[in-house]
Amino acid sequence: MYTINAGALKLHLDEKGQIMGMNDSSDNTYVSSTHTTVLIRAVIEGRIEVPSKASYHATRGLLTFEFTESGALVDVLVIEKSQYATFEIQRIIGDDVDAIIWGPYMTTVAGSIGESVGVVHNGKFAIGLQALNMKTIGGWPIELDRLAGVQQSYSDNGNVKPDPDSQQISDSKFEYDVCAAWPTSEGSMLQAFARNRLKSSRRPAWNLPLVDVAPIRGDDAHIVGSRIALFGCEFQQVLETLEAIELGEGLPHPMIEGIWGKISPAANQSYLITDFSEATMSEAVRYTKMAGLKYVYHPDPFSTWGHFTLKPKSFPNGDEGLKSAVAMAEAEGVHVGVHTLSNFTTLNDSYVTPEPDARLQMAGTSRLVATVNLEADCIEIDDPEPFQFNLFRHTAQLGSEQIEYRAVTEKAPWKLTGVKRGANGTTIAVHETGTIIGRLWDHPYDVFFPNIELQDEYCGRINELFTKTGLKQISFDGLEGCYATGHDGYGVNRFVKMCYDGWGEEVINDASIVVPNYLWHVFTRFNWGEPWGAATREGQLEWRLSNQRYFARNFIPPMLGWFLVRSASDQFEATSPDEIEWVLSKAAGFNAGFALVADMQVLERNGNIESIFTAVREWERARQVGAFTPEQRERLKEPKGDWHLESAGEGKWNLYPVNISKPLVCNPAELQPGQPGGADWTYFNRYADQPLKFTLRVIPSYGNDDASIKRPTFYTNGVYMTFDTEVFANQYLVCDSGSIGKIYDQNWNLLKTVQASADAPILRTGGQPLSFSCKFEGDPKPLVSVRVTTWGEREEVVI
Repeated sequence: MYTINAGALKLHLDEKGQIMGMNDSSDNTYVSSTHTTVLIRAVIEGRIEVPSKASYHATRGLLTFEFTESGALVDVLVIEKSQYATFEIQRIIGDDVDAIIWGPYMTTVAGSIGESVGVVHNGKFAIGLQALNMKTIGGWPIELDRLAGVQQSYSDNGNVKPDPDSQQISDSKFEYDVCAAWPTSEGSMLQAFARNRLKSSRRPAWNLPLVDVAPIRGDDAHIVGSRIALFGCEFQQVLETLEAIELGEGLPHPMIEGIWGKISPAANQSYLITDFSEATMSEAVRYTKMAGLKYVYHPDPFSTWGHFTLKPKSFPNGDEGLKSAVAMAEAEGVHVGVHTLSNFTTLNDSYVTPEPDARLQMAGTSRLVATVNLEADCIEIDDPEPFQFNLFRHTAQLGSEQIEYRAVTEKAPWKLTGVKRGANGTTIAVHETGTIIGRLWDHPYDVFFPNIELQDEYCGRINELFTKTGLKQISFDGLEGCYATGHDGYGVNRFVKMCYDGWGEEVINDASIVVPNYLWHVFTRFNWGEPWGAATREGQLEWRLSNQRYFARNFIPPMLGWFLVRSASDQFEATSPDEIEWVLSKAAGFNAGFALVADMQVLERNGNIESIFTAVREWERARQVGAFTPEQRERLKEPKGDWHLESAGEGKWNLYPVNISKPLVCNPAELQPGQPGGADWTYFNRYADQPLKFTLRVIPSYGNDDASIKRPTFYTNGVYMTFDTEVFANQYLVCDSGSIGKIYDQNWNLLKTVQASADAPILRTGGQPLSFSCKFEGDPKPLVSVRVTTWGEREEVVI
């Protein structure tokens, strides 16, 4: 029996390389009692093999594993450190090993499964696996049956095979194959692997059953050198241990404002997304500072992806113009970021047109059976398979010509039919028999992808842009496109790491995915949740909330996603302060950052921007200094809860619970003939007695924007309140108690202030009738919608 100390975790290996014990310092055991765990497995020609013998050379720290069936021999160097132990493949002798699998390590630890960070814990003790270089990938080789290999591993001793699908992480963002940790019926498993990438192959990849995989050169092509760290520690020491691994093993260790990114308060700060330009940068900075934020971010700055050419209308001076804009923002204390689509390649980029790069990624290739002349609209090929995949486009590449085809014949001779020549501005040419024709891998965003070699050039361009202009924030959106290279998580690791190495440490970055668990160390955060096509309180709400659980179990700074500040449209009202305060209260509850999205035109058009950004400034200031109590934060998380926060002096705020009623509607179409215009509603006030506060909206019927109402009147508890004014369609009348009303246009620009006949009537605690009347003008008559707002008892928020 060999014992290896991995921090507070003791691993006991027998003479076959099986892990017989995983014990903490109190001798509690966490090794599976029903599933045998081995330190490594070898993959040879699609077959998974477990070692038959292991020997440990203590003085050299070397574990030697023998594989009887294949005759392979694998040396693993073990180094024990104070908080963890590292394991590195030193030598492989024998049959051509295609991959080495670390684990899966089957444990009884249940409770929290960090599928991306590779850490599992039960609230007291944690066990973790960390990939220590790019070629070591957290997860399981996608081409292998996720169960068959493990079943084979246990067939000799009769143990029950582990079933990765016996439990699911209900809100996991990823599939089992790309997770470093996963639940089992008994607890959890931890896993990683490394491949032999020296030879070309056909392998499953993102959205395709098989893809052509080009070999790579250099150390990353070899399995030898694959390294992991294993550790055990008290739950409260997980981040401390992960930082020690980063520092001790030379992993990326990004700092944000002088503090390690995973614990820096600045890591999950909020930011403004707007389409600034060279000409409007100063205004974008003004709005950013108005909201008390430090980052402004461009959502779509590029006219092409691949070479990442800036849009000439926004940046007529190209990179130099962006550099000047960034310098101006930095002088005001505002950092600048941009959005990318990683390795997505637009059809107007010079990697595609007019002469396409030979290194665009192919889903597969075939050869011409007959010469293709200049007029040919049908192309005969020897293998139809790559051209039958259900992708977005039907595009193929022949030398420097791209073609599009409508279909593939259903039987031999195999032909591409309905061919359009010279697609994407390429040049029609003659192609001889035997010429290779490749199916280009595309995507519904109308893009192609590079192979692993060309992808490196994209990283070089991103690095050039950041170092030249001084950009400080990036989103790797569409990062899953790096799987198109066929190099699984390694292709993703390589792309991000090359960018990270090129720009330096302090660039706040997020992404659409994370490859466990190497990239966990690079990414600052993830800001998932988009606002498109839904109301603020509804857009991807469950997704945003489930993200918070994912962030918590993976030790990732929490973010709530993007939220849209709108102008009025046929579908939505312009954004109001109460909508944004709903967002801000959830952010405070989860201590999560977010992004506010607004085009420059929206910022200029919406009359509420100053009120909205003042609310952002106060809520974010209170959140970032930790002013909310744990009990307050729990209540702020409630999805249906509304709150209002206002400054009460330096380091002090007043917090009010708020109830906003559902729309109370007065519809003239529902009135009896001759009945005066009006409605009787029942309103329940859950808080103490207080003056009526309301927002009245006049909604046109059938597009009659000339309609209006006159003399709107409210009555309750013996008091009539009448506004002797006219409110037109698509306007608001707002009363915040007292006797003053304010009329706004549809984008919340103040039009005029009006005086009521009396102070606002008192809403008593509990239920009461609330009546409304007005004179309707126009045909068809408009609708009237009223929302009543009440505030609860004031709470103090202090630093």
